[in-house]
Amino acid sequence: MRNTFAVLVIAAALFSTAAAQECAEEVTFDVYDGTIALYHSQTRFNCCAWIDVEVAQEGYYIEIVERERFETSPCYCLCCFDVAATIGGLDPGGYTVDIWKGYWVGGEIWTYELVGTWMLEVEGNSEQSIESYYIPCVEAGADDLPSSWGTIKGLYR
Repeated sequence: MRNTFAVLVIAAALFSTAAAQECAEEVTFDVYDGTIALYHSQTRFNCCAWIDVEVAQEGYYIEIVERERFETSPCYCLCCFDVAATIGGLDPGGYTVDIWKGYWVGGEIWTYELVGTWMLEVEGNSEQSIESYYIPCVEAGADDLPSSWGTIKGLYR
């Protein structure tokens, strides 16, 4: 009985290590001439996800939702992604920006987590535009540690 417990604990430790990358999540903004550019680096989502970025603006309030989507189904791992969005054509003034992460639960159901709220001051003018993209984060350098499934999956995207 004692040996079975030890094997289960070791197996659980190995699985949890291989199932998720460590992410150093950080949110930064560039604000220039009627434009806010968001950079959300090292944000953790399911490795098999495509990240949709939705931007909604109402007056001086902007809500950005990063939501995972799947072509088939989720993987059994979590990976780090870089997400970016640029919102142009903003009037000068003070803006409140909320960033949310949406995790797929099943069917058409997501659960949401507030990443944070920022107050940003915009000056100048620009053409109206919204652009967004994401990049899966992988560490392609060879090291002495075994590669996680998330790293291997990210290399073949």
